[in-house]
Amino acid sequence: MRENTVWIAPGATSYSCLCERCLDGRAEAASFLDAVRVAAVRGTVDLEAEVAFARCSSGHEVVVRRGSHPPNLARKDARQLQIS
Repeated sequence: MRENTVWIAPGATSYSCLCERCLDGRAEAASFLDAVRVAAVRGTVDLEAEVAFARCSSGHEVVVRRGSHPPNLARKDARQLQIS
């Protein structure tokens, strides 16, 4: 199972993201809007923290990492937007 990670800017103290695991299972939801509501994760993180952990409403762990930009993917993922 892959890590459910969100990257935040070096100076960020709050975040809002969607749980990828919940979205992967969205076929079970009545609609995409319902899936997004379930997958929504919001929180705050101390400015000094390099990593924090949160849980979505379904209980999946979300890892919050601080950095100027996320590292390159080990393998290409067709679902990821590529900007050149």
